[in-house]
Amino acid sequence: MIKFIYLVLLFSLPIQALQILQPIDDNQAVQQQLDAPQLDAPLSAKQLLTKLKKSAKRGDARSQFSLANMYHNGITVIVDDKLAFYWYLQVAEQGYASAQFNAANSYYYGLGVGKDLEQALYWYEKSATQDFVNAQYNLAMMYRLGKGTSVDNVKALYWYEKAALLGYGAAQLSLAKLYEVGIGVDRDLTLAQRWYEAAANQFDPEAQFYLADFYEREGGSSKALDYYKKSADQGFVDAQARLSALYRIGYLVKQDDVKALYWALMAANQNDAQSQFLVGVIYRKSAKVEHNLSSAVAWYEKAAKNGHAQAQYNLATLYLNGDGVEKDTHQALDLYTKSAQQGFTSAQYSLALRYLLGEGVEKNYQVAVKWLLKAAQAGHKLAQYSLALRYQLTQGVKKDSKQAAYWYQKAAEQGHQVSQYQLYLIYNKGSAVAKDEMLAKTYLLKAAKAGYAKAQYQLGKIFLNQDMVKEATYYLELAANQNNASAVKLLKKLPSKLQQAVQNEQEKSTIQSVIKPVITIEPIMAKTSQHPIFNFNEQLFGNINRLIPNQNEIAKSLSYNTNSSTNLEALLVSVEQGNPIAQYNLSVLYGKGKVVRKDNRAAFILMRQSANQSITQSQNALAIMYMKGVGVQTDYNKAYYWASITTRKGSQQGKRILLYLIANL
Repeated sequence: MIKFIYLVLLFSLPIQALQILQPIDDNQAVQQQLDAPQLDAPLSAKQLLTKLKKSAKRGDARSQFSLANMYHNGITVIVDDKLAFYWYLQVAEQGYASAQFNAANSYYYGLGVGKDLEQALYWYEKSATQDFVNAQYNLAMMYRLGKGTSVDNVKALYWYEKAALLGYGAAQLSLAKLYEVGIGVDRDLTLAQRWYEAAANQFDPEAQFYLADFYEREGGSSKALDYYKKSADQGFVDAQARLSALYRIGYLVKQDDVKALYWALMAANQNDAQSQFLVGVIYRKSAKVEHNLSSAVAWYEKAAKNGHAQAQYNLATLYLNGDGVEKDTHQALDLYTKSAQQGFTSAQYSLALRYLLGEGVEKNYQVAVKWLLKAAQAGHKLAQYSLALRYQLTQGVKKDSKQAAYWYQKAAEQGHQVSQYQLYLIYNKGSAVAKDEMLAKTYLLKAAKAGYAKAQYQLGKIFLNQDMVKEATYYLELAANQNNASAVKLLKKLPSKLQQAVQNEQEKSTIQSVIKPVITIEPIMAKTSQHPIFNFNEQLFGNINRLIPNQNEIAKSLSYNTNSSTNLEALLVSVEQGNPIAQYNLSVLYGKGKVVRKDNRAAFILMRQSANQSITQSQNALAIMYMKGVGVQTDYNKAYYWASITTRKGSQQGKRILLYLIANL
């Protein structure tokens, strides 16, 4: 019976307890089996412990290590981290890698000894140099994160590679990430892929997920899908969530809400908030899955409790409208607040509206402005418009026409029609900002084209005052179709003017036929029975293209540091030193192909570097590069961004570029 108890004790030890020691100066695998004493010795658990203690006190490393493991894991004794650490340290100081690793863990986590990351680093390194793979991995992490030492990505890479070559999957995965990003080493996608694959081929679901993600980003769509499924089938929640999103949007796979729901439910049942939200969306909005509003609400609630901001917002809207749930404005307000506090701009705007309207809460313009400002600063155009109104109406803030104009401008940049019309009024009046009829008419055109009835009516009036009857008719009819009473009234007065315009055109045609001009000038207007086609930009602004300077003109505008543009050697030195004027000048040379070979991409990169250092000329030039696709893909939004920066600094050149973009895009 005693022998049986002893055997149970012996073979019930976990691997870490059975581990004896990695031999000193021997880099073979750690022995995993305890050299058992004679089994015919009638030892009880207590007697065995006594015998181990005596042997340990005499300095026997194996007995010391066994005692440490027993106290650490609570095997036949009460867990005692202090005694475990004491015995681990005794063995570690004798040079055994396994004990050094455990001593390092004790220092790292503060088990049985005060937490000391420098000592942890010391013992991990001792163990790692003997090829103890777990120590190599932990040591690499400490260097990567700067724990117990300063961040050292080169050393981190070294130890990750050591562990990876010994087949340690987590190290292979970490090494792949470093090679992909280029941390501690030159970026190398080939090596990154190699290590991702090495880790994934160990059937590690996390590694399979990251390999799939790598394939997806590098264009290997079929391989990506294969590894996402392998990872998801093993229950890895991130892979399940990703598959659900792919099927929902129809990317890499054929769009399929049924499969999207399947994988979303798998991840949602593992408490993944994004998947819980997606399940709610599918049950509520899918055209291929039977609608189930009660289930949608249930999943929204789970996601909301897990802090999912959009789920909180969606659920709040349901409570506000009584859609699928009993109407509860207080609950809606609470959920809007939670979502807004996480920075969800739609929730911030909706919360502001509750305070503006006094819905579920007392009216409070100051609080409303607080949330409008947060949403507006994050780019929510309705919040930007509403905030501008607050500055106009003196609600929650002091009246400030300049701030109103600023936020109207922000909203207008995102295509908000009413804000564009308000800017027309502001620039036309010239009270809050400098009067600028050209800019005013530009914004009027934008608002009219976007379908704002007041702008269409006003534009119709302008054309009518210029005796451009057909153009006036076109925009007035658009406004009238939206029940704009002023447009309807004005249209009734048009027939006589239209008749006069036709008569004038006939007289002009008769005169021209008599004169028989040598050169035929194509009319600006093209006749049509339904909609007039005309170049409104030409009528109001003339040829703005002529106002935009070319590269040569910009170069001439730099009245200083001109010598460096011809001394290539000095110019290159200045560029390397980060001199923004030198960057500009070298960019111009690359653009012209003078002194250096023509290289539009190099010109763009240098101009961007200079622009990022606030050189106005460079910012204007960069705007033109984005607008014309010089050295970079055409991007009107970025062109607008840089031109707006210089315009705010008072640059007339930037303003001309901005006007051109506004009028033509």
